[in-house]
Amino acid sequence: MNEYFKAFQDITQSIEQVLNEQHHSSEIKKSARSLRASVEPCFDELKQSAARLETFVQKSFNDLDLAEDVWHSKPRIAAAATHEIWEQLGELSGLHSRIQQLGNQGKDEAIKQAKKYWEDQIYLLHQRWFIDAKGQVKKGIGWGEKDGFIKDIQSEINYRFPLPKLTKIISDSLGPVYLEINRFNVELIRKFINTMNKRSQYNIHKNLGLNFSNIQQKYSNEQKHSNSIITVNKYGINKSSITTDLDALTGSSWSDIYWEQVVNFKEKVWSKTEQIIKSIFQAEVKLATEAIDEAIAFYNNFLELQNRYQQETLEQREAEKAWIDQQRQQLNQVQQGIKAILNQSAG
Repeated sequence: MNEYFKAFQDITQSIEQVLNEQHHSSEIKKSARSLRASVEPCFDELKQSAARLETFVQKSFNDLDLAEDVWHSKPRIAAAATHEIWEQLGELSGLHSRIQQLGNQGKDEAIKQAKKYWEDQIYLLHQRWFIDAKGQVKKGIGWGEKDGFIKDIQSEINYRFPLPKLTKIISDSLGPVYLEINRFNVELIRKFINTMNKRSQYNIHKNLGLNFSNIQQKYSNEQKHSNSIITVNKYGINKSSITTDLDALTGSSWSDIYWEQVVNFKEKVWSKTEQIIKSIFQAEVKLATEAIDEAIAFYNNFLELQNRYQQETLEQREAEKAWIDQQRQQLNQVQQGIKAILNQSAG
């Protein structure tokens, strides 16, 4: 490219000589002016090409930087403590099983507690509104008592169940899962990640997360309550999710409310609540176990790299470094030529 630029400069100088000297004919001067008009865009094209090429060359330098960074990372990976990795793999495998087991146990316990609480509240409503002064069961409640009953059941839905009580039940039942995850040594896996090249470190932290630290922060005792509320809301347990059922029970102003209707309402609300509890535990346990699977995959890949790097000879490593240095030298020459074009064009 520099040769082309120099050739166009020579042509331009020759054109100016022809135009400045009196003895040349008008025909050759006309040709010179025409040639100058056609040559001038060539300078612009070379300048634009050089600018574009400079971008590509910089990417090539970046690729070489990565190659050199990988080259420097090989001894670090080869020297990493293999026994610590195998210990971590064993710990992660056990952690995966324990979290699944604790998640199932917590889910069953949360369902048991939430169902008992809900049934207890409905039982209290039954005792308060469907038992008359003589202790006899009433089939329904009419005009004189409907307003009080409606306020009572709305208060239960609005202020106690499902959000506040259910949140606490789920938080407490997930507690053993939180504690188990908090036992994992995040700093150790981070230590192995940091032996790798910078691009791999970035990608692993981005993809893996390192999700353990995020999960552990989420599952910390200080944040556990508020995060559980967010989780419960995210999965649809709120007042609006059962408003339709509540309206169906209390919406008619002219008819009595019968106990069978209350039982039907109770079952509908519980069916929705049970499914939500199951979904929450499934999602939370999946979040943790997927992070564990990613950590296991990282360690297995690390061991494969380590084994391969330990097989490499000193001569092989020196040859790789020489190749990298040679490519960098050639790119430097290209870059100097590009800069020369850009500087000459600017002048």
